[in-house]
Amino acid sequence: MTDTPISKNNPYFWIALVTDSKIIGLLAILAGLSLNRWALGWLLSPDHFIESGSLRAIILVGQLGLVSLGLWFLLKRRNSNWPVMVRGTLIAICAVGVLFGTWGSTMRAYEIALEQEWIDPPVKEVSELCEWLSGKDVPHFGTSKMRSLMKSLEREQSGSAEVTEIIKLKTRLADEMLAHGRIDEAIAHLETAYQSAVAHELPEKFVNRVRRPLGISYLRSGEVSHCIDMHNPESCLFPIREGGVWVNPSKATEAARYFEEYLRFQPDDLGVRWLLNVAHMAAGTYPEKLSETALIPLSVMESTDKVGRFKDIAPGLGLDAFNLAGGAIMDDFDNDGFLDIITSTWHHCESLLYFHNNGDGTFDNWTEKANLLQQVGGLNINQADYNNDGLLDILVLRGAWMGRKYGRQPNSLLRQNPDGTFTDVTKEAGLREKAFPCLAAAWADYDNDGNLDLYIGNESFPKRGMATFPGQLFHNNGDGTFTDVARQAGVENRAYVRGVNWGDYDNDGDQDLYVSNLGQPNRLYRNNGNGAFTDVAQESAVAITKPNNRTFAAWFWDVNNDGWLDLFVAGYARLTVGQVAADYLGLPAPGERLWLYLNDGTGNFVDVTNEMKLNHLQIPMAANYGDIDNDGFLDFYLGTGAPPFDFIVPNVMYRNIGGTCFRNVTKAAGVGHLQKGHGIAFGDLDNDGDQDIFAQIGGAFPDDAFHNAMFENPGNSNHWITIKLVGLQSNRAGIGARIKLVVETNEGQRSIFNLVGSGGSFGASSLQQEMGVGGATRIRELEVYWPASNTKQRFYDVAVDQFIEITEGDETYRVLERKSIRVMHKKDI
Repeated sequence: MTDTPISKNNPYFWIALVTDSKIIGLLAILAGLSLNRWALGWLLSPDHFIESGSLRAIILVGQLGLVSLGLWFLLKRRNSNWPVMVRGTLIAICAVGVLFGTWGSTMRAYEIALEQEWIDPPVKEVSELCEWLSGKDVPHFGTSKMRSLMKSLEREQSGSAEVTEIIKLKTRLADEMLAHGRIDEAIAHLETAYQSAVAHELPEKFVNRVRRPLGISYLRSGEVSHCIDMHNPESCLFPIREGGVWVNPSKATEAARYFEEYLRFQPDDLGVRWLLNVAHMAAGTYPEKLSETALIPLSVMESTDKVGRFKDIAPGLGLDAFNLAGGAIMDDFDNDGFLDIITSTWHHCESLLYFHNNGDGTFDNWTEKANLLQQVGGLNINQADYNNDGLLDILVLRGAWMGRKYGRQPNSLLRQNPDGTFTDVTKEAGLREKAFPCLAAAWADYDNDGNLDLYIGNESFPKRGMATFPGQLFHNNGDGTFTDVARQAGVENRAYVRGVNWGDYDNDGDQDLYVSNLGQPNRLYRNNGNGAFTDVAQESAVAITKPNNRTFAAWFWDVNNDGWLDLFVAGYARLTVGQVAADYLGLPAPGERLWLYLNDGTGNFVDVTNEMKLNHLQIPMAANYGDIDNDGFLDFYLGTGAPPFDFIVPNVMYRNIGGTCFRNVTKAAGVGHLQKGHGIAFGDLDNDGDQDIFAQIGGAFPDDAFHNAMFENPGNSNHWITIKLVGLQSNRAGIGARIKLVVETNEGQRSIFNLVGSGGSFGASSLQQEMGVGGATRIRELEVYWPASNTKQRFYDVAVDQFIEITEGDETYRVLERKSIRVMHKKDI
């Protein structure tokens, strides 16, 4: 039998022609080749990448199937006898596949070209961010997963799905609803899921998969009603006591009921045990309502150190802004002698906030006055006088955690003008040619030319086959512009950066660079003095952190006052609250821990984490250091947490015991905030000689905002001195300078060292150096080393308990008249 030829005059001729088997075969092959994992990743995945190995295998099988089908059609000797309608449908399907596959492949190729810097990426304006990101499926903000689960649940409930599958869907949906503030709906779904599980007599361990999120949801509901809506200075401070106990304990009681039921069947779950203790604290029934096996005694956080209790004075001062995760700066922006507060939030529609210290115990919101309302977003911020005009400027860092697609947001360099307003000069300064997702950056004069340079650590994704988004080293040209010299300097890093810090660890007179990476070895870039750097992290033993090279905040400091900069690095990983609880209880708890490396004076470091009693699992996102008791030894405060709502763990304060070890004094100091801690800044807010602590608090998800905290130092009998540096040949703020105090105490002579800077890598402390001297009543010698001029200034017999200003090269210092103020509370105003 042969095909009957069709005349060109026949109206079906052209239909038969376009539905020829050869055309079907060709289109099927093209569809098979173009619908690859890269194209489908761009089309279907929020971050444009398919990581699942099984999904990749399915796609490959589908491709092979299409190519095989195409070859079969091409190799057929005769045209298919299939009806024209069938062949037409096949052609339409294959054509659509080719169209979408080609589109996806082209867009992915364009994306790769951007990532590999083969072409310059388009850079959004800051004013476009709110509109661009609103309603999009931005990581942590997007609602597509919640909507998809709602549709799946509706579909399964109307069909004949297994009850277990419906319960699983409801628990997943409830988790998404919790993140987006639909708490009552989340609880309703979980309650029906729980009732269904009990009614069907499902295994208790399966029922526990509902009990746990039910308890968490009730806890969250109570947090909103009390910690947020009825916020006060004791709200959500661990251990919860007095004013922190919930007025209406019903939600806490419900949470405790579900946690107790859970523990009947899984008594070894330390995470639920921890949450049960928190629930009873909130209800005011701790510890009497807890069984001996469930109780976590407060003794796990007891300290013998006599540390006064800090008080959160933010509510009374109007500093308790309600926001998501963000950064913080505490510094004197208008040079009136009083420290101001500037904060950011990573929400793309919310601006920086500028709280001006009026010098009378009150603060005013100067955000609009300073022209900062349009500066939206920014997970981290810091300050520097980049143009040496005596006015502090602001750097805003954006795009962190938002991936390739939505993380490409511009940073902002905000120059302060003489009238106190700020102007966005990012583009003019040469900092906006490219936009990469980033969290961490730090300032230093690495070439000692008197101008502050800037290193920005960006987020790369090398595990996905491409080393993208390199770090950027912007050399300050001295004329208000910068040039990226990272490639020439050898500091591109190309990793997922979480922390950046500068310090002259080898005391050779130039600034070295430490970069903390999440998931890759860290970098210690030694400054060669010729504009280039060498990574010596491996040989200096500070590259690898077990078990998975996941670290966050980092800084240089002199922890034992020997004149050599040591290194602190905070481990961070996706852990459970149970692992943190295990660590508090002294039980084995694998995970990323804190790291402390002592400088041995030869250019190498020694891991002394165990000896200094810091081998703990704390999960800090932000951190900073200061001297909480003015004893001359640096302490530190950690802003802890993780995005999930069950991660209810306290922020942590460690006190330095004479440079020999650290002790957890969180409970004694009253600073164990249970909400997500982010930007941390130390500074003497009230000019009384001791350092207060500002904590920017808020989570990642849209409904995890919280009030910021300002912890007032209760003071002590130790003495202090506050030093403001003015550089002439060196940069104006003296960043990178080193201060040495030699004091006489009852125990003999000792030295105290400080590195001038804003401290840690997430949160920016005051650039004035607030130094404790313990019981010393005079400073025998005060020395300032200025790197740019390579000179030392020395002053002798300096009085304590005063503010002074030291100008580079001057023979005398100037005493600053700064009045101590009593911060005002709402009841005082």
